[in-house]
Amino acid sequence: MEAWKQTVAENLASLRREHHMTQLQLAEELHYSDKAVSKWERGESLPDLAVMKQLADLYGITLDDFLLTKEEREAKVSAAAPPPAPEPADDSVPRRKNHNRLIIAGMAMMLVWLIATLIFVVLDMIIPELDYGKFLFLYAAPITAIVLLVFNSIWFNPRWNYAIISALVWSILGAIFLTFYSHRLWKLFLIGIPAQLIILLWSRLKPAEKPRAPQAGTGED
Repeated sequence: MEAWKQTVAENLASLRREHHMTQLQLAEELHYSDKAVSKWERGESLPDLAVMKQLADLYGITLDDFLLTKEEREAKVSAAAPPPAPEPADDSVPRRKNHNRLIIAGMAMMLVWLIATLIFVVLDMIIPELDYGKFLFLYAAPITAIVLLVFNSIWFNPRWNYAIISALVWSILGAIFLTFYSHRLWKLFLIGIPAQLIILLWSRLKPAEKPRAPQAGTGED
């Protein structure tokens, strides 16, 4: 029994690496913790049947393939698959997609500053004696951070959100301070200290490991 458990564990690790995924990325895909994935790959425990099916679908294999060695799996694929058609070996499509997303996010952020500039120019032409520019551009910074936070949450690495939220907090405090500079509201920045500590602690949270149902034949009650 220990032999097949070790074979499954080795397959879990090799298949993950073959698909260029880290333990953290796989854990997020399965809604488990990276600690659980690490235990599976060391053979200390095995995922339940539902998760094994999810992994099989993710890797494009059958459940039986987890019991085969890497050489046996490759031989099975070679025997079943037709001769591969010539294809470009690069990953140009994902790169172009990511490049386009970066361009779109950058355009959205620049749009915030374009709108602020347009409003400033129009108001300066109508009422030139009032200084609107300072306030428009001060608050364009936190709005830009909000736009970046939205795009990063949708398309990019969610771990960057903590840095973006930090920038958002300090840009808001800075904008308020400079808006009411004559009142010397420097104590506003004291608010940012506990806020930053909360963000740092929040970034250290790890997803809770889901309880694993006992498997038949593993000796668990």
